[in-house]
Amino acid sequence: MSKSTYSTPGKGGLSEERSLRLMIVDDHELLRQGLRKVINTIKGFTVVAEANSCQDALTQIQHTKVDVVFVDLSLPDGNGSELVRVLWQRSAPPAIVVLSATLNDDLLLETMLAGASGYLTKDVLASEMAQLLPGLHRGEMVMTPSIASRLIHLLIQKCLTLEMNRITSESDTSASTPADQNQNSSDIHPNIPLLNKEVSPLSHLTPQEDKIFQLMRLGLSNKQIASQLAISRFTVGKHIQNILRKLGVTNRTQAASSYTAFKGGKDV
Repeated sequence: MSKSTYSTPGKGGLSEERSLRLMIVDDHELLRQGLRKVINTIKGFTVVAEANSCQDALTQIQHTKVDVVFVDLSLPDGNGSELVRVLWQRSAPPAIVVLSATLNDDLLLETMLAGASGYLTKDVLASEMAQLLPGLHRGEMVMTPSIASRLIHLLIQKCLTLEMNRITSESDTSASTPADQNQNSSDIHPNIPLLNKEVSPLSHLTPQEDKIFQLMRLGLSNKQIASQLAISRFTVGKHIQNILRKLGVTNRTQAASSYTAFKGGKDV
């Protein structure tokens, strides 16, 4: 049985059909073997590499083309969360799915904000894996409904905390002297903007992400969007992952529905 495929630009502008290539990073050989067996039965995915540590993973990814990386959060030579961050900072980052022994709120939020495309606990059923993993082809995040719900709750809490900090900061600034205000403004790190409730999450989309988002709202598939913009379906999928993360949603339907809310109830 042939695997489902996606198109990527090949040499000379030709289209190259292939399935997603996956690496498993975990220090337990038995778990890697079991996960490899499950993933290789899912159409559209092939395990091409295994690593037992952060360093092993970083070494192998230099020489092996990898589209997806499964990362255990507990590794012998480092924190899996840091590996997520390092992988995401690559010029062409792979999709990263976190594996965790338990659902930890801090790690869930930390890894997703670091760039992960999914979060699964190690008690996930093989049948659930088979249902969730193909979502990567559509730009969806890999997580069960319960984990997705928890993530949204945590993101809302973080936004509320940032908003309260902003209000408190503005209150303190208004009560300070002009000299104090100048000092306070100079202390703010230029790369950490304060949350402004008047700023829509839509404003954080890049021009390319905005184009893709508008095509999503029209109901176009990843393949159709790729054709419209002359890019690969996998590239479209990566952009959609970023769009979902920035809008605080987990799938295309929620993203489309959120547009009206972000526009103040007007679907324009």
